[in-house]
Amino acid sequence: MSGIALRICGAIDDLAPAELDLLLRRETSVDDTVRERTAAIIADVRARGDEALRDLARGLDGVMLTQIEVPATVVCEALGALDPAIRGALERAARNIAAAHRAFAPQCVEVETEPGVLIGHRPDPLARVGVYAPGGRAAYASSVLMGAIPARVAGVREVVLCSPPGPSALPSPVVLAAAAIAGVDRVFAVGGAGAIAAMAFGTTSVPPVDRVVGPGNAYVAEAKTQLASVVGTDAPAGPSELLVVADAAASPDIVAREMIAQAEHDPRACIVGVVVGRPLHVFLRALEDVVATQMRSEIIARALATRGALLEAGSVEQALAFAARYAPEHLSLLVAEPTLLLPMVRNAGTVFLGETSSVAFGDYLTGANHVLPTGGRARTHSGLTTDDFVRWTTYQRVTLDAARALAADTSALALAEGLPAHAMAAGAWRREPRAARSSRRLRFDAIPHYAPDRTPCALDLSDNTNLWGVPPAAAHALGTAEPRALSRYPSVYAEELKRALAEYTGVPPEYIVTGCGSDDVLDSALRALAQPGDCIAFPDPTFAMLPLFAAANGLTPHAVSLGAGAAVDVDALTHSGVAITYLCSPNNPTGATLPREVVESVIARAHGVVIVDEAYIEFGGESAIDLAQAYEHVLVTRTLSKAFGLAGLRVGYAVGSPTLVAAVEKARGPYKVSLPAERAAIAALRHDASWVREHVDAVRVNRVRFAEAASALPGIQALPSAANFVLLRLEPTMGSAAPAALGACELTRRLRARGVAVRPFPALPGVGEAVRVTIGPWEMMDACLAALCAELQCA
Repeated sequence: MSGIALRICGAIDDLAPAELDLLLRRETSVDDTVRERTAAIIADVRARGDEALRDLARGLDGVMLTQIEVPATVVCEALGALDPAIRGALERAARNIAAAHRAFAPQCVEVETEPGVLIGHRPDPLARVGVYAPGGRAAYASSVLMGAIPARVAGVREVVLCSPPGPSALPSPVVLAAAAIAGVDRVFAVGGAGAIAAMAFGTTSVPPVDRVVGPGNAYVAEAKTQLASVVGTDAPAGPSELLVVADAAASPDIVAREMIAQAEHDPRACIVGVVVGRPLHVFLRALEDVVATQMRSEIIARALATRGALLEAGSVEQALAFAARYAPEHLSLLVAEPTLLLPMVRNAGTVFLGETSSVAFGDYLTGANHVLPTGGRARTHSGLTTDDFVRWTTYQRVTLDAARALAADTSALALAEGLPAHAMAAGAWRREPRAARSSRRLRFDAIPHYAPDRTPCALDLSDNTNLWGVPPAAAHALGTAEPRALSRYPSVYAEELKRALAEYTGVPPEYIVTGCGSDDVLDSALRALAQPGDCIAFPDPTFAMLPLFAAANGLTPHAVSLGAGAAVDVDALTHSGVAITYLCSPNNPTGATLPREVVESVIARAHGVVIVDEAYIEFGGESAIDLAQAYEHVLVTRTLSKAFGLAGLRVGYAVGSPTLVAAVEKARGPYKVSLPAERAAIAALRHDASWVREHVDAVRVNRVRFAEAASALPGIQALPSAANFVLLRLEPTMGSAAPAALGACELTRRLRARGVAVRPFPALPGVGEAVRVTIGPWEMMDACLAALCAELQCA
């Protein structure tokens, strides 16, 4: 009756065991030749890197690769030369893919399992992913979009693409154009198992990635399987699959078109129709009529003869039960009421509801992902989504009251498992906690001040100093006309400097403590205001020395990541287990300031001491010094190293309640400000206010000017700053010379070779690769811009 040779045709109930096994067992296993050849390719790429990739291109693709990475200009040119109709279709698909995957993007979830016990589940984007686009029987530009766009939506910092080279030694032009549309950062003319190995291990040209996705041939699938312990992969993809469920209302022509459309992918495609309430010969005739019109009719006929089936089911329920066992990549419900059947569907990569919902639409334009599980893996795997481009961090926070409530049961379970140290750690929380902030006893309350009588005397023989004065060379080096003065100790606690600082800040002297730079004051404050084992919380990123000072004083640092829009998690910073909350505003290294309401909220809710680091306050932001006077648990640290230019003399101070100041002063000890430093600081505070204002204003002007100029450079974004520096974020852009591709450390090294030193911040939380640039006179900033421009080949 029909010229179409289907492998299986008949009722489901009449299938022989061998026929059923043929349909259901569609694993993507490969023969020994493919397995051994793939292993050899992987080993060769791992050992020889780019050289192996060039040999593979010569042997398998018949091309000589002069460069493995496709220049960014070539990618852009491919997009510009693309047929407008195809470009419009790809851009439409890209918009829909982005919209769908944004809606499905994973979100942070928190749950309180019982009072005071918070469990959080946070998605963290992968740093770099690789997308593979095949280049065999067809150039799959759509697969580029399906892999790269969800990665971008998930927040992946860098997306690279590998696709086989054609006769021009480049991937297909439409694949390159799709890469530009999808926002791919770097493209490599590498195909097959070698591409997967290159992205797994990294070569001189190809960077290693965290995850590889995208369809491919048997060698690509086998390479993913063999490299699963090295790099994350999606499910190995096999030949295309479609199962159609059609009832009496279905059009045989539409059923035939859908089956044949998927059959043209591959001679090994698995195409099955399950018909309810209508003779099979009607659908056979429709298949024959449509196949006769197809350019790829030979591929279609081979697919239907190898894995094609047309089955008869006694009911829709029997058809869906068979579909659940078959677990197809694509399931098309060509029935009168497909939406009513959807709740009954299990084990399908994606489901198409009704005759107008062609699988072809899903392959290209609807926005759903067409990278789907095959070979029955839909029983356990899902299609590619933004979930594939994140890893999950689970975090837990237990309040003090909850810790006491959990202690007994936790100890009991630990002892039952023979883990007494676990029982000890949990059981310790059954003891009464230390008093809250209002009644906290500071560590240095019981220690008296070191207070020697330093009243001036005609003959002072009390301090065991050198009464002959300073060695001549030392006096000359210091440029002092009073060498004898320098041989004696300075004032014990820099009382005159306190008075000068009081005049400058507008607070009483007893609210001020001084030190050898604000670092010394901060270190002493941690020692004075917390006990070893206590927790210090701070927003991340922050001043790099803070965690080091915390560790040196036996404290447990707790970095609290900023949320969307740099939102501060006040609860995490102030819960009852936190002894000190540290805020840096303006922030070092970002230059951002904390909103006043956030600082006030932290202070109001903190159970311990709040330290506000204002090292850069003269350059911008709102000070919290008034809050340090209003609240007895607030300490504001500052320095004369920045706006006053006295970094070499090391003068710092803090403002807080007399109780806190006294504790910090006793923790730091006497004589922490040298005599030259004290004298210079007093002079600057009392006589150089106009000089300081003039140069602070110059910093502010040059800061804006430099930020605008730097942001105009390709791949550079200057972040808003209220400090005397600007943080330059290295944005992912196309090409190996792009700043993000170089990385913060390499860019810093190259700039230093050009005579300009900046501070690198690689992988800065919430920012990525960045460098920090101090703002100075414009001729210095101009020189920095010139070096940046030259390095980025913009000159």
